Amino acid sequence: LFRSCFIERKEMRKTTFLTLHPEGTNVDLTKDEGQIPYTLSKMGIDSTIVTCFIDKKTANIDAVPGLKVKHFPLIISSAVTGMIYILLYAKKIDWLNIYFAGRKAYWWSRFYKYLNSNGNVYLKLDMDFRSCELYDDNMKERSIFKKCTDIVDIVSVESESVKNKIQKYSAKNLLVIRDGLAELDCKPLINMHRNNTFITVARLGTVQKATDILLEAFAKSSNLHSWKLLLVGNIEEDFKPYINEYFQKYPMLVDRVIFAGMIMDRKELYDRYCTSKVFVLPSRWESYGIAAIEALNCGCHLLLSDSIPPANEMINNGKYGSIVKSGDIDDLAEKIVEMTKKEYDQNEINDLVDYVKNEFSWDRICNKLFVAMKKVNEKD
Repeated sequence: LFRSCFIERKEMRKTTFLTLHPEGTNVDLTKDEGQIPYTLSKMGIDSTIVTCFIDKKTANIDAVPGLKVKHFPLIISSAVTGMIYILLYAKKIDWLNIYFAGRKAYWWSRFYKYLNSNGNVYLKLDMDFRSCELYDDNMKERSIFKKCTDIVDIVSVESESVKNKIQKYSAKNLLVIRDGLAELDCKPLINMHRNNTFITVARLGTVQKATDILLEAFAKSSNLHSWKLLLVGNIEEDFKPYINEYFQKYPMLVDRVIFAGMIMDRKELYDRYCTSKVFVLPSRWESYGIAAIEALNCGCHLLLSDSIPPANEMINNGKYGSIVKSGDIDDLAEKIVEMTKKEYDQNEINDLVDYVKNEFSWDRICNKLFVAMKKVNEKD
């Protein structure tokens, strides 16, 4: 009788899920760190995100109703901060959610399970291809990865391509839990008139985002089409001389290559997506590239580098775009010309947006995680 009453009381109490992310800032509420616990809260789970840098006065807390956003002071480092938080609150957490396999994740998980023997850990790897290569080349890092994934209860990656590269290094089956599109107040108007425009949204001029590759490829292709290129985002200071030299070298592109600066207003940004035809992201590396999903949701076709792990899923195996070789100006120029020759009809755009809703909604994504969590709890 006592045992049955205990089980009944446990079932009545909400499962607690806590994302421990000391480095988190306001923007993380719209990313996986905030959206996963928020979506789980809509499924009846008591969800919290703990960070050191989210400012409740300026963060859009109203966009994640039901999610508890907790500030915790940074103590020496994020690793130490996490250990102290776990020491104080481990027994109140049913599911501890942490990011990135490594020493910090291993010691957090081990310490948490020492303090709460009934607790579970969900590790989200958030990996790019460079991290996969690290495990290929470095036995020590590979060993840490295996120890880290062995001790946790659920491990997930964001794409099938990353899973295929690193599953061999983990005894635990890796779940594919994609990153999704946050539910924002601003909804795209996908039936707007679309200009012959390529758009990119990124930190312009960083080595990662390969803005130089994009600009050179556009210049190389420019005589074969009349499209424009719209670049949205802050420009790195050390990249500005390159831009000046670019326009000196290609003066005929002054009116076709447009730097729009950073656009903070979501409606304005969505309008830019919705009046463009193709979104380009030629990154040298990415763990995901969520801007591509935003653009896809606004009806843009995609031109993505092969360094973006979920690129193939994003373009639906070539139906909604193309993949280019990372760092290859000639390949990108060729694909740019191909995209200018394609027909962009409204019916296909509607299908594209439906695809995003079906495949990249957080409700659908987190339901897969919810089922996995339930199986772990049933084993316990």
